[in-house]
Amino acid sequence: MHGASFVLDLAVVLGVAALTSVITRWLRQPTILGYLFAGLIVGPYIPIPVFAEHARIEALAELGVVLVMFAVGLEFRIAKLLRVLPTAGVTGVVQVGFILWCGFSLGQLLGWTTVGSIFLGASIAISSTMVVSKVYDQLQISGPVREHVFGVLVIQDVLAIILIAATTGIAAGGGLAPRDLALTLARLGGLLLVMMIGGLLIVPPVVRRAERFASNEILGVVAMGLCFVLALVAEHFGYSVALGAFIAGILVAESGHGTKVEHLIEPVRDIFAAIFFVSIGMTVDPIEAWRYLPTSLAVFALVIVGQFTIVTFVSVASGNGLRRSLVAGLTLGQIGEFAFIIAAVGREANVVPPSLYPVLVTVAVLTAFTTPILVGRSDAIVKALDRALPARMEHAIGLYETWMSRVRERSSASERRTIVRLLRAMALDTGALVVSLALLAAWRPELLSWLRENVTAVSAPAIVTVLALVVAIPLLIGLVRTTVQLSRLLGTELLPVDDTTSSDAARVAVRTLRAFIYLLVVLAVGVPAIAVLRPLLGIPIGGPVLLALVLGFSAYLWWTTSAVEDEFRSGTERLATALAERVALPNDTAPVGATGTLPGLETVERVTLGALDHAVGMTLAELDLRAKTGVTVIAIYREGGRSVLPTGRERLEAGDVLGLVGSPDAIGSALQLIAVG
Repeated sequence: MHGASFVLDLAVVLGVAALTSVITRWLRQPTILGYLFAGLIVGPYIPIPVFAEHARIEALAELGVVLVMFAVGLEFRIAKLLRVLPTAGVTGVVQVGFILWCGFSLGQLLGWTTVGSIFLGASIAISSTMVVSKVYDQLQISGPVREHVFGVLVIQDVLAIILIAATTGIAAGGGLAPRDLALTLARLGGLLLVMMIGGLLIVPPVVRRAERFASNEILGVVAMGLCFVLALVAEHFGYSVALGAFIAGILVAESGHGTKVEHLIEPVRDIFAAIFFVSIGMTVDPIEAWRYLPTSLAVFALVIVGQFTIVTFVSVASGNGLRRSLVAGLTLGQIGEFAFIIAAVGREANVVPPSLYPVLVTVAVLTAFTTPILVGRSDAIVKALDRALPARMEHAIGLYETWMSRVRERSSASERRTIVRLLRAMALDTGALVVSLALLAAWRPELLSWLRENVTAVSAPAIVTVLALVVAIPLLIGLVRTTVQLSRLLGTELLPVDDTTSSDAARVAVRTLRAFIYLLVVLAVGVPAIAVLRPLLGIPIGGPVLLALVLGFSAYLWWTTSAVEDEFRSGTERLATALAERVALPNDTAPVGATGTLPGLETVERVTLGALDHAVGMTLAELDLRAKTGVTVIAIYREGGRSVLPTGRERLEAGDVLGLVGSPDAIGSALQLIAVG
């Protein structure tokens, strides 16, 4: 009878999930929505005569968590992480820290406990790779935008594992009591170290031996067996099975056969992942979800607005260009599978409020609907924001993208090693600063008590403050020095080797580059710091301080863009003049340049429109090269040497010669857009 009930539950769940997932795909929505709605249908809260036993389905859902995390581990390789770090690393770290901090602050405003607020922030900090993949495949988005977005998602996946480990430790420790939390995290770190070192000695050789049998069946069974063994080890020591499964995935990937194993387990993973999301939907009472709708809408607004703002801002400061940054910000505004995995850790430990699950389900549904809408209308949104952005800032952002691209492409091996060394020093100083202040904040009550009993009751708070400054100031000085060294090095790399840039243009370029770097460092250091310290301090003192610093450096950047705009205008005029002299020369295809211009404006790309080109018959405003690619058209020349001043209203004709200025990637995108659309 038990077996019959078990089979009946599986038949009900998978049958309804199949129907709802087909409907959601037909509506061009992510299948996760179909699974959540299937959970509502077969759950106990809706009077539909289709019912599954939640306890049995929840047991199966745990298999979905294990397999999803195992698959994430299989995709994780150190080489892949290092490849995306230069362009997406800072964006991913700052984005997760910012949303974590905002989510925690929102939880505190709602009256949630400190631990509950931490779980809220952690749950909404990670975007959904599943949703983004489906949307990008449906809209056929590729190229630099896709690379940047998925680079950020790789960083988020790594940070998601850290959040799962941290929240597991917090849940196991029962809160943030300094001694208990320190002991719990120390035990967790020791377990991870033992599992990784011991696993590297055992798992990769076992997988390689299994692969020698040339049997997919044996390889799949061995890999799955190792996955569940390590998940069981993690659970035995009081931690989430997701943590053990992820480590198993990393270890199997180190065998060199991770991709093959991933293909083997994919069908099983998808089935049990579907059961996992159905089980989530089964826990949601629609009446309770309606009751918590104001909270859900607040979290929804935080995810959409917060993700768009921070991802766009940091991506621009990282040198990814305006369009790429804006589309990334529009893309990553959702929550996904990790939200429910993290929330499940809190629910099992009974440390999160009962409203967390209904809120997360509502937000997941809303953001799954809004993501394809926002990404589908990204061109119109980017165009509108491009028009609203002052020209001086737009030109500065475009040039900064070119400069950072030049730094990455032209730096020598020794210079890259120096850059890596400086970045490593900044990371170590930041880590030491955050850990030191976190320890002081955690032990502050006990330290104050000891000082009041043994030294002085009046000056105890002042002594603790001085101690914090004594610890923080040397590390901050080190950060400032390293940042200055990095900006100087990048400034040196920025200048062209032929020394054709004027001294004024060089000073303007270096000053603007440093303004971007300083702003980026403030965000990269400040946001993770306040995300960690906010729960420990109990007061939002870090937010106003960081906001003041960001506004200050933003104002400095705005001031530098005035000089950039002057140099940009004079440089494009020189380039237009040089291009006019060369257009009339037959068979002249050599690069056209001008001396004394800003780096990035030394040469102009010229393209002659053919009769069949997509751009013929369109105006520059309709073509929208600047918003779509970041390229600026500085001049239009027509037969007979007649020049046309670009205003955006000129209708392009066959035989027109366009002068284009921008980064190499932007020029390539513009040429494709001009030719084929």
